[in-house]
Amino acid sequence: MWKTLKKSRLFLGGAGICLLLILVGTLGYAITPDPTPNANQIVPEWSNLAPGTTVYYSVASTTSEQETVPQFLHWALGNANTPKIIPIKDHPTANPGKGMNTEDSIKMVDGVFHHRTFWLGSDRFGRDILSRMIIGARISLSIGFLAMLVSIVLGTIIGLCAGYFGGRVDAFFSWLITVFWSVPTLLIALGLSMLLGKGYYQVLLATALSTWVEVARVVRGQTLQLKQREFVLAAKITGFSHSRIMFKHILPNLKGSLTVLATTNFASAILLEAGLGFLGLGVSPPTPSWGMMVKENLGYLVLDNSYLALIPGVAIMILVMSFNLMSMGLRDILDPYNQQ
Repeated sequence: MWKTLKKSRLFLGGAGICLLLILVGTLGYAITPDPTPNANQIVPEWSNLAPGTTVYYSVASTTSEQETVPQFLHWALGNANTPKIIPIKDHPTANPGKGMNTEDSIKMVDGVFHHRTFWLGSDRFGRDILSRMIIGARISLSIGFLAMLVSIVLGTIIGLCAGYFGGRVDAFFSWLITVFWSVPTLLIALGLSMLLGKGYYQVLLATALSTWVEVARVVRGQTLQLKQREFVLAAKITGFSHSRIMFKHILPNLKGSLTVLATTNFASAILLEAGLGFLGLGVSPPTPSWGMMVKENLGYLVLDNSYLALIPGVAIMILVMSFNLMSMGLRDILDPYNQQ
């Protein structure tokens, strides 16, 4: 199978983008210009800076003893002990060493002042967009991954039970699937978010409970076919338990469909999380979320700072597209009609 995957341009293209974004999200605070928790370093003097702007500043000297925190926690949660920034008054982007020769200017900047480049610009609070995009990638990917796992497990169990037992069990779960199927997914997530409140785990649960229906529907249909096969009938005659037949004999034959569903549910979960963030029902501020960043900067679309809304919007599009490309590649490879 791996040899076939390496020949699929769709799968390799999508997987390459996903792995790059996963690496960026995993590194997190280790590569962000702003190392503070949630990349929430607010400097009003640096508001709405254009991409590529370099600023110069000094830092406040701290005489109080700061708590020693393991480096691992800085990488995972950010550094809450980051020194306070003191921007240059009036002209924060002016080089304090301008007018000197190059060597003296570098000595002055490194010795007294610090400098930072806002590669993607800054928002109205002076926060670094690149840092918040990196941490936002971590939020989107973690919610997407965990929601995908929950939806796959929940949908698989419901689909297996409905298809294998039939009768009243199938009637009940089929009714439940039909009810959830008839309501728009975003509306389900919206209702659950309003019921459970805002926060990381609330968004995760709302997203997971909104994406299991497709899994259950596909698993139920394939289980109805597989339970009539000879190897399942032989297992029943042998006296194997229902759980062993479902999870040892039927489930392994669903791995192809579940693999494709996992990639599509990953993309759907990320899109749902972004939609909830845009509606103000995502993770709580100041935790960065790509959907919330689009909402916060929506008014700039008609101004010169339209990139503030376009950058997270394009990032959402690229991430969802990459998972869809992976799904298309896997579907082509696992389709028995395409196999020679």
